[in-house]
Amino acid sequence: MARWSFGSLEREPAHAVLAGIETMDVRVMRSFDRQPGMSLDPAEVLVLSAMVRLLEPRKILEIGTYDGNTTLNLAANSPPDARIFTLDLPTDWHGDFALEVPGIQNNAAVGDITGIQFRDSPLRDKITQLFDDSARFDWDRFAPFDLVFIDGAHTYDYVRSDTRNALRVLRPGGTLVWHDYGMLEDVSRLVDETAAHIRVHAIQGTRLAVGFP
Repeated sequence: MARWSFGSLEREPAHAVLAGIETMDVRVMRSFDRQPGMSLDPAEVLVLSAMVRLLEPRKILEIGTYDGNTTLNLAANSPPDARIFTLDLPTDWHGDFALEVPGIQNNAAVGDITGIQFRDSPLRDKITQLFDDSARFDWDRFAPFDLVFIDGAHTYDYVRSDTRNALRVLRPGGTLVWHDYGMLEDVSRLVDETAAHIRVHAIQGTRLAVGFP
């Protein structure tokens, strides 16, 4: 947490942002099967899972699948009839980002790792894996969504593009969640700018920011 030094939003306890979340019991899948720095940490998984339990979104879009650990936990804690759509770059992707990404900020999944944690899971039927660059993706194809979780490319241009698209395809009353707020400067700057237009809260002890359009 000492490195989470970006962003101007006050860090608030989850229960102060989402009344009733403190009463939620959650199911956490593959609790320690996540790579530090590339995945949500256990506390963040707990908060996101409890948020899904509380809000009961029926249609969720995740930007940035990676190994699918977050996807799996979204599926485990959403209603039985929920659908989770998760987007990542194609497995045969050759490095052609739609928007500029400096090499140091390239966090593209390498090899056949995308979605590996849910491929053989009993929850896999709730999950639809999509492959595309989020800046080229047809966001309207499965819209509207009850919840959108943004954790893809972390450059300012990509987070801005993803955020604008997410706000457009969220249903009225939907929820937008960003990962890496406070830790990454580009993400934090864009979220702070968005907070000037919609209600946004940073969750204490995590890198999650939650927006309520």
